[in-house]
Amino acid sequence: MRYTKAKDKLSRKYGELLSGMPDFELNKRPYPPGQHGLKRTKTSEYGSLLQEKQKLKHSYGVTEKPFRRYFVKANKIKGPTGEILIQLLETRLDNLVYRMGFGPTLSAARQLVNHGHVLVDGKKIDIPSYAVKVGTEISLKESAQKMEIVKESIKNAPQVLKYISVQKDLFKGKLIELPQRGEIPVTVNERLIVEFYSR
Repeated sequence: MRYTKAKDKLSRKYGELLSGMPDFELNKRPYPPGQHGLKRTKTSEYGSLLQEKQKLKHSYGVTEKPFRRYFVKANKIKGPTGEILIQLLETRLDNLVYRMGFGPTLSAARQLVNHGHVLVDGKKIDIPSYAVKVGTEISLKESAQKMEIVKESIKNAPQVLKYISVQKDLFKGKLIELPQRGEIPVTVNERLIVEFYSR
């Protein structure tokens, strides 16, 4: 089941702004939500492992079953499983639409994909989890280019990441190389996630 409640509560829960979540003033309430948010609680070893997994899941808006499938796939690929897992999540179509600045949040970018506004190498793809390959061009339909939310998002988009090229005036971008772990702006300890699934 996908998380549909206030996204800022998730960031407060983990004490940091999760990737793809809307910006908000975390410093105003730097404690978990709820009536017991100010109480200090000791996290068990299992709880620490679970927390890292949940943080990564929420950062990419992926539910448990698909997330586990990503882990199984990453585990079969040669290399550090945790890094490959994040690489697979980072190259999802909805996430790259967000990274390119076409949507202000990951949820908004996912909606653009779901509603058929996104083209992959000129073909409409409405599957948010679509795995984008290096060299693939992602663009927006002409109808989407006129949307105010898209124009505002592109105007306010932060600096483009190293592994992506974007032509803002043409509403298109490209995955130019596979992202390395140090380049991906997601603050999780992926080794703990591997440990979680290895228990």
